[in-house]
Amino acid sequence: MNDIVAIDKNESEEVVNLGSDNASSQISFQLAQDFYNEITGKSENIKEFSRDSFILKLHHIEQLHHLLEQSTEQYNVVSFIETYSVNYVNDCSERFSSLAKLKLQVGARGAAIEDISVQYKLLIVLPKTQRPQEYKIHVKLISRVAKMEHMRSEIQGMPFAVPLFQFETRKVAVFSIDYVDISVANALMSVIKGWFNSVEKNQIGKTTKLLRSYSHFLPRVFKYGLLGLANYYVYKASKVFVPEASDINSAVVFIFLSLFSLFITFQLGSYLGKKAERNLDSIYEQSYISFSGADETFVKNSATKIKNSRSRVFLSLIGTLVLGAGGSLLAYTITG
Repeated sequence: MNDIVAIDKNESEEVVNLGSDNASSQISFQLAQDFYNEITGKSENIKEFSRDSFILKLHHIEQLHHLLEQSTEQYNVVSFIETYSVNYVNDCSERFSSLAKLKLQVGARGAAIEDISVQYKLLIVLPKTQRPQEYKIHVKLISRVAKMEHMRSEIQGMPFAVPLFQFETRKVAVFSIDYVDISVANALMSVIKGWFNSVEKNQIGKTTKLLRSYSHFLPRVFKYGLLGLANYYVYKASKVFVPEASDINSAVVFIFLSLFSLFITFQLGSYLGKKAERNLDSIYEQSYISFSGADETFVKNSATKIKNSRSRVFLSLIGTLVLGAGGSLLAYTITG
């Protein structure tokens, strides 16, 4: 017998031609997949992922469980095994063999959750097959807050800035299914994606996102902006002091003080600009798992740090404006 050579589609079902044209026989695509799995022992895999910021509650895991149970009622399910693996921020982990145990014990650690992996192993007998087929469903959800705060603590003392918000592009949800029959896998994946779309999402403002994308310009804008204003004020002051200088020493003193003022202004602008950049870069879109009070406390602490970063950006901007306004007032007083 030859290998599978073609797949034909008619109005009722997909069929596979086996053998030569003269002695061909047709079997359904469902049976062909089952036959391939039985001979080779191999299964296929489909995978989806998402970067959408979510807020996962314990009842969402319950919903996923019930949705998968309902979606498999149309099949002859021989076995339905579930496993829940939870990793915490304190490097501890737990494994639960049922949803009831997860609900009862998941908050006992007193630590925030870093990620949760949900795995279902199903044995399904399809209508046209005579043996159970194994399907493995794996759903992994990662707390961005836990990852970001760990990273924040790692880079806190570094002399250079690491933009935390750039790590928002990392996957926070991964769904995969090892399957034998593609139609079953697609149906299950559709259920999982629909479930994830129903989970509450979190977003930050468009203005913050826009400012973050240009944050690397802030040090230059602050220091050269203040330097430009300082140059203008020195120029205005020179029209008063230089003509009135009684000797060369007075002119030299004026030049020295002017250069010193320009240097200080440049350094202050650079300092305020870097502070504003670092704080703006540390504002990220929260995505997290909240199953217990420990998770809520951890997220609140993270939200406080983000709020403080926003305040520091605002203070840096206010400080720059105050310096500019103060210099303008001083120049006006001097020049009359």
